[in-house]
Amino acid sequence: MVSDQPTLLNRADATDQQHIRILLVEDNPVDAELLELDLTSGGYVPEMLRVQSGPELHQALQTDSWDIVLSDFALPGFSGIEALEILNESKKDIPFILISGSAGEDVAVRAMKAGAQDFFVKGKTSLLVPAIQREVREAKLRASARRQHEQALDDLWRSEERLRLLVNAVRDFAIFMVDPDSRIATWNVGAERLTGYTTNEAIGQPLSILRTPGASPIDEMLARLASEGSAEWDSICVRKDHSRYVSRSYGATMLGRGGELLGYVFILRDITEQRDLEARLARTQKLESLGQLAGGIAHDFNNMLMVIFARCELLSRQLESEKHRQYVSDIHAAAAQNRDLTHQLLAAARQQVLEPQVVNVNEVIASAMKLLGPTLGERFTIRTDLEPSLWSVYADPGKLHQVLVNLAINARDAMTFGGTLTVESRNVNVDAANGREEHGLRGGDYIAITVIDTGTGIPEGVRDRIFDPFFTTKEPGRGTGLGLAVVRGVIEQTGGVIAMDTEEGRGTTFRIFLPRHTAESRATAAAAARKTVLLVEDEDMTSSIVRETVEHQGYRVIAVRSAAEALAISERSTEAIHLLLMDAAMPGISGRKLAEMMIAQRPGLPVILMAGYPDHAHHPLPPSMRTLEKPIPTPVLVRTIRAALHEP
Repeated sequence: MVSDQPTLLNRADATDQQHIRILLVEDNPVDAELLELDLTSGGYVPEMLRVQSGPELHQALQTDSWDIVLSDFALPGFSGIEALEILNESKKDIPFILISGSAGEDVAVRAMKAGAQDFFVKGKTSLLVPAIQREVREAKLRASARRQHEQALDDLWRSEERLRLLVNAVRDFAIFMVDPDSRIATWNVGAERLTGYTTNEAIGQPLSILRTPGASPIDEMLARLASEGSAEWDSICVRKDHSRYVSRSYGATMLGRGGELLGYVFILRDITEQRDLEARLARTQKLESLGQLAGGIAHDFNNMLMVIFARCELLSRQLESEKHRQYVSDIHAAAAQNRDLTHQLLAAARQQVLEPQVVNVNEVIASAMKLLGPTLGERFTIRTDLEPSLWSVYADPGKLHQVLVNLAINARDAMTFGGTLTVESRNVNVDAANGREEHGLRGGDYIAITVIDTGTGIPEGVRDRIFDPFFTTKEPGRGTGLGLAVVRGVIEQTGGVIAMDTEEGRGTTFRIFLPRHTAESRATAAAAARKTVLLVEDEDMTSSIVRETVEHQGYRVIAVRSAAEALAISERSTEAIHLLLMDAAMPGISGRKLAEMMIAQRPGLPVILMAGYPDHAHHPLPPSMRTLEKPIPTPVLVRTIRAALHEP
């Protein structure tokens, strides 16, 4: 039965339906036995622990689980109200019923206010068993509801945590939310990287911190999202350090279950580099088109000019009239201007023939500035700041001289009332990781030439076009618009980059980056010089130009005019032929047929076919053959030769 010490009563025959665990706070063992009889009569098989003090109660609550707590109101040195307080402090949802032999209604009210589920008077416990049954059932329902609620909270937390981790894992996109008052509510790692604002700095700030001055009002953008639900657009945004970038933005509204506006979600991506690449591709395609046009007409035009020059010289020797000789001289001068214009056009299209050599750029700058001193006049001051130990470059010194002169003339025209022209040279190392910031350069060593003027600057609306051929801001009759196009063509054909920084009223700065000439590049040139190219071309002028171009790259060229000559050389020569460069359409044997015969004699021989139009669309070429469509830009020819010879 129930003892005077804390006692656990077990019933081995208890079933899951009848079993009940009761924690009884009672000092009278007889009352405990009577309670047990009542529970047994009510269909329960009780498992009961009787305690008589606060510490015992506290220990029992901590070490085991119970279905219900029944407590006497008055115990020696302890009370039922104190027992209820201990239960409340344990934070356990266990029903509590107070049983008293003498307490009145005021005690019952006090107990109920403290959290007791019910109150009974000893000797009147006929309703005790149904009350216990009710409270245990309701406690189980509460426990089940609590578990479901906690499970729902856990599921929600896991969902939110997965979303948070996913959003923060996206580092190339800024993803954030904005409240209905257009203030930033969330901020991911990608947003920190893109904008420069940390999460703490961004949260609570207005969306306008990302907008450039003069951008369309925030209200208009949010109104569009509210009406359309979502939208995508490109815009100019500003970072924390005030630098600007082109952003492709996606925005959408967030609505509650009742349709009320909860805020907005935004996804931003930096497409500045993409835009730059697109612009560069468009410019390259335009220059290639110009190059094809220039290459197509320049050679024939130069042939006509040769006739004009020759006839002018002949007429000058035969004419006796000074007046007539002056007419011929004028014709000769006009032809010379047209020849120079053709050369400029080829330079702008990056099709001119360069004569590169190892160059000390400081010497070229000094020579150009000495020439420009008298040309610019007394209203202009020329300053130079040259690095003494400047690295060498591999370039055409005459073309670099032309670049400096063109930039100086351009600066003079911008300094209407005089000013200062400054030319600097520096050694520069570009980190590959920061190449995009350094004007798209690859990592490596460069020499930088900087040309600075104090002129009027270039208006913002025309800055993107200043390197375009034939574009000029000068009045008619003052230039062809090829000056800066020639500058860019020469620099890019040399393997460099030119960039501009200008501001209206504060002058313009041009920066030229040319790759450093190293022992490795000299070794590459030496290796090229040891390689032989067999050129087969029946048109003399084309043969001469291609031969000159290839020889300028350091290769040895054997030029013949027919397939028969090429086969004869291949058969009787014991020296190596490293590349066959030939016209695709020749009298007699076709270029492709000749290539196949040559490869049969010299297995593995790389071949480049120069075609007026591609005729292999339905007859794919073998891997050792490549085709170039005439007219061929010099850089394309050089790159293709190097690729065919597996050179860098």
